[in-house]
Amino acid sequence: MATANFIPEIWSKKLLKIFDKTVVMANLVNKDFEGEINNAGDVVHVRTFGDVTVNNYTRDMTISFQNLTDPMVDLLIDQQKYFAFKVDDLDKAQANVGILEGYAGRAAIAIRDVVDSRLIGHYTDVDAGNVIGTDVAPIALTSANIYSYITQLAEKLDNNNIPQESRHLVITPKFKTMLLQSDEFTRATSLGDNVIQNGYIGNVAGFGVHVTTNNPAVGSVVNLLAFTNDFISFASQVSKIENVRPYNMFADAVKGLYLYGSKVMLPKAGAVLKASNA
Repeated sequence: MATANFIPEIWSKKLLKIFDKTVVMANLVNKDFEGEINNAGDVVHVRTFGDVTVNNYTRDMTISFQNLTDPMVDLLIDQQKYFAFKVDDLDKAQANVGILEGYAGRAAIAIRDVVDSRLIGHYTDVDAGNVIGTDVAPIALTSANIYSYITQLAEKLDNNNIPQESRHLVITPKFKTMLLQSDEFTRATSLGDNVIQNGYIGNVAGFGVHVTTNNPAVGSVVNLLAFTNDFISFASQVSKIENVRPYNMFADAVKGLYLYGSKVMLPKAGAVLKASNA
């Protein structure tokens, strides 16, 4: 592949397009940020909104204006991931001309898995009062009781005045099977193709349900995360992507650097069900 034909901006867009099509968690969180991401250690500013106080009013009274807290919160870009691969000229001559593009696509999927795992890992930042079950005594879910426990997750959010809109529940394939056997579950196909999202399978108890394999068990416990978009803020950027000819071989190579950061902004906007993986 001639270096002259390699346009980093186009390759970056290809990677992000594949990433956006397949990622689960990153499409469910807040990505409203200001600032540029160029290097690890950069800080972007995330817009948040505090509570507004409602007061009594009587005719001709003088009203008081509430002083709002700073709606911008700093988010540190502290995660750096790279990929690098090469294709020998002899192999390339016998292979499809799009071999490097194909592997770039696989790199985007690998980045997706890393990001999904990172974002799901924020279950540890959920408010302590919003956790159902424990690591010592996880909940034994079945197709008969899974709906009941999901409604308890919804109750946790309700008790904290978390809006009903944009509620998500992320589960693993094992619990997807249980949920599909539940009469209360509304399957995605009955809602129309226009609502299908990455990993989305349907609705239950006010949650859009998404499935991912990037939520490994911790010991014998799987932490099923329920949350709204306000729970986590996320920012990322393909910082660099380059085509090189290694000096000591006859090959084309591609390397890329992906930067990102995430932060829990509203711990009470998340809830966790600690489920037994036995």
